[in-house]
Amino acid sequence: MYKKGHKKKQKKRGKSDGRNKENILHSDKEEIEEVSTADEKKSLCYEIKYSDVMGRYIVAARDIKAGEIIIEEPALAVGPCTGCALICLGCYREIDENNINKCKNCKWPVCSGSCPGQGKYTGHSTYECETLRSIPPDYSKLEDLRDSYQALMPLRCLLLKKADPPKWQALSAMEAHNELRRARGDIWPTNEKNVVQRIKSWGLEYDPEEIHTVCGILEVNAFEVGGSGANARALYDRAYLLAHDCTPSTTHTDSERTPGRPITVRASIAHKAGDLISLCYAYTLQGTLKRREHIKHSKFFWCSCRRCADRAELGTSASAFRCPRCAGAVLPERPLQRDQPWACTRDHCHYTMPAAAVHLLLQRLTDEYDQIDANDVPGFENFLHKYRNVLLPSHYLCLSAKHSLSQLYGKVTDYMIHEMPDTELNRKIDICRDLMKVFDVIEPGYSRLRDSTVFTRIGPNSRVRTSALIRRSHGGGRKRRPEKNQNMGADHRQDILKRALTKSTQLRRIKS
Repeated sequence: MYKKGHKKKQKKRGKSDGRNKENILHSDKEEIEEVSTADEKKSLCYEIKYSDVMGRYIVAARDIKAGEIIIEEPALAVGPCTGCALICLGCYREIDENNINKCKNCKWPVCSGSCPGQGKYTGHSTYECETLRSIPPDYSKLEDLRDSYQALMPLRCLLLKKADPPKWQALSAMEAHNELRRARGDIWPTNEKNVVQRIKSWGLEYDPEEIHTVCGILEVNAFEVGGSGANARALYDRAYLLAHDCTPSTTHTDSERTPGRPITVRASIAHKAGDLISLCYAYTLQGTLKRREHIKHSKFFWCSCRRCADRAELGTSASAFRCPRCAGAVLPERPLQRDQPWACTRDHCHYTMPAAAVHLLLQRLTDEYDQIDANDVPGFENFLHKYRNVLLPSHYLCLSAKHSLSQLYGKVTDYMIHEMPDTELNRKIDICRDLMKVFDVIEPGYSRLRDSTVFTRIGPNSRVRTSALIRRSHGGGRKRRPEKNQNMGADHRQDILKRALTKSTQLRRIKS
């Protein structure tokens, strides 16, 4: 690994080191860290840099093609997410609380006696099992058992100190930001109660400061792994070095069934030598206010990337309200100062909104949006219609609703692809077209959002279903209801669907 045998001695990081891999590309003091051997350095497409502001981060050492693998490495540690449900300690599948299988040795919950994660360090390892053997859970107190899961991932990291010293050494080199976290009135006391005291109550002797440090390492550097609603998080030796940017230049996947649960980081766009290699620490489909709040809360810095600094978010207007006077776009006057007013962007209009009013309105709309069931097509459509005079169609809440609709049309009851009338087919195509315009900016190149929009909306039998849609657009298939407002010709619909299929095929080639 590149961390061993550095020719230049790394600057020792103190406990109060507050550096973040945020979006600053240059610094007065910058040096390139050396990898272990000349051959290894030559094989890497990136190099590690250091600055006083960003700490360590990586840039392209040469030109990198879109889709090229940048990092592929196994996990150092994998474990349950904070706040997860009752899950199997081996494979992280949710467990039916009325039918709990127990590990034969330690009696902690597992999915079955043949769980593929049993005995593996990425699951329920033998050394964890032996440790938990003396701490059998009380199944009469399921709420307390669920709470105890918060201590399991930190414990797995601590157990590496004896079970696998090289992995422990690698994760110990990661940022913990203890002083920043200690200054917060929420994080440190929560970890003290749910992790430090829990491990102490189990009779395990670990230094409380060391436990807090591990909690910090996880909070700052861990990746959620698995599908949507993941129940696991993981630490990786090199992937954590990727800097943050709200228009990321990479995409990543993890391989659940491969030994070591490796992560693969690919370039979503082409990089020139010297370009920053980045990922987004927040959800790219959120607006600037929400993204910056999330990053500040979870990663301890205020993002000031190009997208955050632009009131129109690189032309997407992803946070824009509709002006009640002229129907124009209401955007923040100074997007990096959250207490500053918002104003209409039209020259002749002088409408403004106080920041407090924006925050209250956004919270109310978000709360209402969150109440919509994930499979409720009419619910998402009604939300879009109800707030058409409050939010611009490009607002991120509208985009989120459209993204859900793009996945639901053609896949759920009453909206199956072969049952949809042309109005709904055209609606699906329009939605996907609107989304692609934004995704081209916020997640350029090959990305998960783009993939889910251009491919999964059609389904696994994409070529067959695309052909069926094209035939129907020309009058074939089942009898159609008369249409009053056909605003898209058959040739144009065909072109959009073909373009989507072509992009989806490219994505699948890259992932294979």
